Amino acid sequence: MYRPTEDDFLPGPSAHSDEPMRKPDYKAKKHGRPNHGKKWPGFPGPREREEIGGGHFVFKRGSRTGRIETAPHRFAGGIPFEHDTYDAAIQEAARLSIEVGGKFEVFSRVGGAEVVR
Repeated sequence: MYRPTEDDFLPGPSAHSDEPMRKPDYKAKKHGRPNHGKKWPGFPGPREREEIGGGHFVFKRGSRTGRIETAPHRFAGGIPFEHDTYDAAIQEAARLSIEVGGKFEVFSRVGGAEVVR
């Protein structure tokens, strides 16, 4: 078993807190994603026949896993379409299941919470 002796602890070059730190990479975040000031730049308001706050959403279930699928190429960049009535959402689910194939389900908002500051 190795045991250090006093000769192993001779004073030599070591880091000190008074030494200047290396500069951070100033280009690291210069070319990231553009900040448009909005969460979704392409959707400033409701889309055609969409009611924001309607509370009825249509999602597709995956064929292998059974998980809810929000593929960007199918559903407007992953942003779900919100229907104002349950019947409109059921009609959309039926239309999509015929047109695309697969299992589409309607989810309705039951409740919510909001922090007011």
